[in-house]
Amino acid sequence: MIGSFSRLRNATLLVLLTLITVQCSSLFKSKTAGELSPQGQALFREVAESDLPWTVWDKSVQQRDIYLLELGSGEDVTVIFGGFHGNERLGAELVFRFAEYLYREQLPADARVILVPVVNPDGLVAGTRSNAGRVDVNRNFPTANWQPYDGSRQNYHGPSPASEPETRAVMALLDKYHPRKIVSVHTPLEVVNYDGPGQALAEAMARHNGYPVKADIGYPTPGSFGTYAGVEKQIPVITLELPRRATFGDIWPANREALWEAVRFREE
Repeated sequence: MIGSFSRLRNATLLVLLTLITVQCSSLFKSKTAGELSPQGQALFREVAESDLPWTVWDKSVQQRDIYLLELGSGEDVTVIFGGFHGNERLGAELVFRFAEYLYREQLPADARVILVPVVNPDGLVAGTRSNAGRVDVNRNFPTANWQPYDGSRQNYHGPSPASEPETRAVMALLDKYHPRKIVSVHTPLEVVNYDGPGQALAEAMARHNGYPVKADIGYPTPGSFGTYAGVEKQIPVITLELPRRATFGDIWPANREALWEAVRFREE
């Protein structure tokens, strides 16, 4: 009888200890996620509270708004994305500040510009490359070369192509607006990379920021947005990679002009 009681007591203690451990782990993870990127949280709050006439285009995994600004009504549509990767805050800030800037400017009569500063808001506020589902949105597109992992097996591309709401939001945007050219802003490689028929646009943008122009980023990117929209849909796609450890003041003047060049650019 004593042995049975002892075993029951030990089992009960084990269950309680497990519950306490799980609860503490959950609290720690939640607290850590909230503390990872105060700068990202502040930027997302500034975007949400700005006076720009945003449209809420879609929702993230955690139901945060994905904001879109549409300027102009012409047929030459340029789409500019930031924040595919939440830990690349500088890219999101550049697109947001350019949206503020462009809102006060006169666009060419034939132009329409669609700006989405934060594709992955959950990642931005948490300071993570991936979304809240731990999926790299920029490897989740339904391309011929999609696979669930890359060679490192640390970069999860999702359970299936286009499994993530952020990915589907980008795809739906392209289906609606049929852009003639796209710019997606990232860090930290300091390069103007292009996919599809984008070389002339890349070279025009690079004349403003001085970054090298490259067709190959130097490593495999299965399921990437550039492959989806540039290679397979044959839309000129520029991946504008900002420098490592740069401040916004460092990159703003030259890249403001590079983005303006993308808006004004017309294929001869």
